[in-house]
Amino acid sequence: MKTKNTLHIWLVLCLVTGFLLYAASLTHAESLPFSLDTEYAELDGHPAAVLWVTPQKGYHTYSHYADAPIPTSLNVRNVQGHPTAATVLYPQGRLTPDTFEPAKQILAYTARFPIFIRFDAPVSGPLSADLSMLLCSDKNCVPVQQTFSLALPETLPPPSPAALEAYGQLGKAETPPASSEPISPQAPPQQSVTQLTPLSGPSVQLAGSPAEPDEWRFTPRFPQESLEPTALGTALFLGLLAGLILNVMPCVLPVLTMKVSALLSSSGYETEGQRLAHFREHNVLFAAGILTWFLVLAFCVGALGLAWGGLFQNTHLVYGLLILVFLLSLSLFDVFTLPVLDFKVGASRNPKTQAYLTGLVATLLATPCSGPLLGGVLGWAALQPLPVIVAVFTATGIGMALPYLVLAAWPGAARILPKPGAWTGIMERLVGFFLMGTAIYLLSILPESQRLAALVTLLVCALAAWMWGQWGGLRASGRQKLFTGALALLMVCGSIWWSVQPAPEPAPWETFRADTFRSLLKKEPLMVEFTADWCPSCKFLEQTVLTPKRLHAITERYGLRLIKVDLTRPDPEAQALLRAIGSVSIPVTAIFPKGLLSNSPIVLRDLYTASQLEDALATLSPRK
Repeated sequence: MKTKNTLHIWLVLCLVTGFLLYAASLTHAESLPFSLDTEYAELDGHPAAVLWVTPQKGYHTYSHYADAPIPTSLNVRNVQGHPTAATVLYPQGRLTPDTFEPAKQILAYTARFPIFIRFDAPVSGPLSADLSMLLCSDKNCVPVQQTFSLALPETLPPPSPAALEAYGQLGKAETPPASSEPISPQAPPQQSVTQLTPLSGPSVQLAGSPAEPDEWRFTPRFPQESLEPTALGTALFLGLLAGLILNVMPCVLPVLTMKVSALLSSSGYETEGQRLAHFREHNVLFAAGILTWFLVLAFCVGALGLAWGGLFQNTHLVYGLLILVFLLSLSLFDVFTLPVLDFKVGASRNPKTQAYLTGLVATLLATPCSGPLLGGVLGWAALQPLPVIVAVFTATGIGMALPYLVLAAWPGAARILPKPGAWTGIMERLVGFFLMGTAIYLLSILPESQRLAALVTLLVCALAAWMWGQWGGLRASGRQKLFTGALALLMVCGSIWWSVQPAPEPAPWETFRADTFRSLLKKEPLMVEFTADWCPSCKFLEQTVLTPKRLHAITERYGLRLIKVDLTRPDPEAQALLRAIGSVSIPVTAIFPKGLLSNSPIVLRDLYTASQLEDALATLSPRK
């Protein structure tokens, strides 16, 4: 048994390693489609460097002045990383069809072109330059960020004929769009503004990509640039380290309790051999659940363009997780027993499925969290092709699963787990409270308009779980289980269906203001509702009688103005109006006719029905 499990572990690791090596070879096999040459010369009495960029045949790059996602840009820094006193001069470019919008003409560099770096002050020490551009063909685009060093010689030769000709042509090419501002040699020296710098990598298919709402262009600077990945090898190492660190981030604490509870499940086995075998098996399957979810995330990022944690922008997913986590917490308080995901200490009826699903759910709940190194790694990966994205996410998943793979390789660690006892019940309740906290967090993510309905659904879920725990347990007959389960499921599904119904168009209520009310009185028919958030009868009326659909029909028929008086907080003027119509308690609805009869409003107190409201409105004259 031990030899078989060990072979399984090494087989999984070999397959993952092979996939990563495949992705690495795929990345390095595809070189960037351009070349760089540098020459140094003296221009207008200043030392200068000329960077010659040569795109491969069939490729072009956007001009520095183009209204494009990533225009060509260069930023020069000294050894401390600070900008130098240099002016960067770019050629105008040539009008060519845009890769993103073929019907649109855009300034681009379609052949070998120079970038001039003119130093306006004496230069000492080594310099570095960051080149940013987007190389495109009719099939794909390659975002590039490349850093290279500059070393000005003590004696500068005259510029080459090609450089001198190109320098004289600056600002004389085709007219750019009105928003462009070309820099000519006669312009005063100024440091060029570097645009958004994407990370270098293999080509990214852009056909059919949706246009961004706004094209923001910044030059991000990172305090620790050495920790920002620029190649696959670095990204894989940093991803592995980021995944490992993710295990101890504070935001993963509720998830960590699930992991600890799951690990303790092996202590419920009596013999040493059973404990070790279950411990090894559980950790392997738990790690498999982690890796599965990271692979799902990789395909979501690569194929759907979602960001890390972007799935949590989907309120339906958050809602489903809220119900799941809430039910998990109820099971730990012994309200009922889940058939598969059971975190109670002891032997499970489905240990393999439980271990795998626990790893999957635990990692899913940790998705909104981030940690050191993770942002840079995932940001770099998002610009790469799908195999590289999958490789980086797999490395991050391995990092998060690494502690469990280590425990699986050395199952002797199971011996340090304590034997079951009274303390395990306390541990289960503690995990339940952490999951309740996670449920509160998930509830806070939902839009405010959905939270009340979600709370009602959770109440129904709690009732259904209690019913199953009371009448659907192991001692119940098959018919009793079937009936209880069907009823509980119907209750939960019904409440979910009710809670996700789109909200109707709100009624045209106006907020009460004493001066506005006085100006409308006698001139228009008014219906005034006195309500408060702390008044359950008021809320019941709003859900049953004063519904948006009925109020829209009433306003259309009678030409009523609807005014809502909110007494949730003290309001002397609102309370004076309430006393003026002979009431001191709510709910109250008053109908003020138009004209002289406005001094004798019709008052509906406490709870009333829709027919009583219609009878009161019958005294008004319908709109003609």
